[in-house]
Order: sequence, then C-alpha cells, then structure tokens
Amino acid sequence: MFRFVALLLAVTFTLSACEVATVSTGGIYEGNAESGAIANFDAGAIRLRQMDAVNALRLEKGLQELQLSAELNAAADTHARDMAAQQRAWDFGSDGSSPQSRAERAGFTGIVTGENVAETFKGEFFVLQAWLENPLSRAAILEPDATHLGFGWYQEPNGKLWWVQVLGQAEAPMVTALSE
Repeated sequence: MFRFVALLLAVTFTLSACEVATVSTGGIYEGNAESGAIANFDAGAIRLRQMDAVNALRLEKGLQELQLSAELNAAADTHARDMAAQQRAWDFGSDGSSPQSRAERAGFTGIVTGENVAETFKGEFFVLQAWLENPLSRAAILEPDATHLGFGWYQEPNGKLWWVQVLGQAEAPMVTALSE
C-alpha cells in the first residue's frame, strides 16, 4: 500500500509540474484551489490518470490492466449526475436502475463487475485513495475478471463533486468451430 501511495504522490507532483496555468490538488482544476472547479476540457486526462493509477495497483498485484471504456464512462457520468439530483451517493439510479442496466443503456455489452461511488472528494487521486481504504471498493478495483474501466463525475454549481467508477468484463467474442 505504501508503494502505491508513493506512486500516486509522485504522479501527482509530476503532473502538477507540467500544468503551469492550473493548480493540481489530486486533479486538474480551473482557477485556484479554493474554487475547486474541475476543468471539463481536461476530462480525458483525468480519466487516463485514474486508469493509470488503477492499473499500477493491479499490475503490482499481478492482475491484468484495464482498458478505458467510452460506454462505461458514459454510464458513470450519467449516474454521477443522477446521484447529485438525489443528493445521495449510492449504486441505485433514481429510476431504480442498477450499475448493469445503466452500462447496458450506454452500450456496454459485458458484465459490470463493480461500481464505486463517492461525493465531495476534491480530486481523482483522493477519491481513489478513499476507495482503496474501503474493503468492498478495493475488491471491486482488484476484481481479477475486470477488463474495462469507466470513470465519471458531476460537479454541482456550489463545487460539490459526485464520483463514479464502473468496472466491467467485456463480453468474450464468440468462437465458432470450423468443421472440415
């Protein structure tokens, strides 16, 4: 765990040195640290950093790397907005949807192996650290069958952030036997 936290800190410091016009406190934000406005234009970079941090931990444990999934990202973004509307960080949608049904609606054809949700953490590394400290969330991140990752968030006008991480196993391609 210490090596993973040290790796996260090293990545954070390295990335913050590359961003001259922004302040990094575990993520990329517009303006100053007090404003806490997450830069939507940098969503791809935030997702990639989350995936890289998760993959570093998975590789350390001898697990396969995850691939970023546009469909799971969409499901995560939608659920983050819905949690904000509900003012409750949980796995159920306001329409009664489950992580699996939301992923399917977004076009993911595999199986959701886990979903982690949170509110108020100021950056993607801080929320990841909190998930890793929770045994159930950590188990979802380290699920051996997971192949894909989706990561999304929604920020309210008052600055409050809602985070969703969805892990899934892609549907295996159909293999048909050729007869001779």
